[in-house]
Amino acid sequence: MRARVTLKDIARETGLSVSSVSLALRGDTRFPADTIARIRNAATSLGYVYNQAAADLRMSRTNQVAVCLGDLTNPIFNDMLLEAETEIESRGKRLLLGITRENRARQADFLHQALQVGCEALLLCPAYGTTCADLDAILRVGDTLAISTALFFRSVEGFDAPQIVMDEVRSGRLSARAAIDAGHRNLHWIGGGRQTSAAFQRQSGAVAEIVEAGLASPGLHPGPTSRAYGFAKATELLATHRGEIAFLCFSDLIAMGVLAACHAAGRRVGHDVSVVGCDDMDEVKYAIPPLTTIRIDLKHIVATAMQAATTPDFPRPEAFEPVLIQRESLCRL
Repeated sequence: MRARVTLKDIARETGLSVSSVSLALRGDTRFPADTIARIRNAATSLGYVYNQAAADLRMSRTNQVAVCLGDLTNPIFNDMLLEAETEIESRGKRLLLGITRENRARQADFLHQALQVGCEALLLCPAYGTTCADLDAILRVGDTLAISTALFFRSVEGFDAPQIVMDEVRSGRLSARAAIDAGHRNLHWIGGGRQTSAAFQRQSGAVAEIVEAGLASPGLHPGPTSRAYGFAKATELLATHRGEIAFLCFSDLIAMGVLAACHAAGRRVGHDVSVVGCDDMDEVKYAIPPLTTIRIDLKHIVATAMQAATTPDFPRPEAFEPVLIQRESLCRL
């Protein structure tokens, strides 16, 4: 028996995305007439049978909002999910969840799914390395987006949609300034890198603040956002730095690993060693000692992203201001 022809077959034949083929077959007027004709001709030649019931379902309001996040092993994404779920349910809608595990291919698959089931809006925290071209190839139809979209927590340069983020350069500056004001001169930036806007901007802000203070550039140690990386890198640095040292961490998750490494090495955090995190996850106030960090207002970010994705002509906000939360992990020299 011959296999049933699917939208993927037509997409392969025409060189277009599955979502574009689906929209064109439904007569979406945002496509040029010759593109629609080419898609329909390909469908006819392949023997595609149009499923009216499925089309009717896709055309109806699904009452779903798609939310695409990174890696749930990082507690910050669990916090994002809880905020998104609360915001979506308060509007009487349902959540369609996608987890990328920081993989762009998984992200692309979920975006196609969100389009195919007819989600009303998309809240996207872009995966590592996401480009404007990645998103436009799936989400853009002509001059408009196929689904109302807002990016949050991370930005993608050039992508024409609301992007709801913190002032991450300021986050990095606050972290560095706190350590400098405490008297530290031996400063190290742990984690992050260049794969996301938040990582690059936090690091850039910290370096700028340190250099502008007339100090030597900090040690830069990019790496995975995990407790394990924080523990391993801090263990390595503590073995060769017996005097004062300040660890400026890209995230609280990394900082928790750094705290553990300091304890294992017999160093007293808050005395000659300082550790500063970023995000202000709920658990860090219970760390030993409680962690100094930069507070990121996830509740406000997610709520604003939801408004931006569901409100036509929503004014695009400025980046939100982070706040330094001083606790006992920062020592005064």
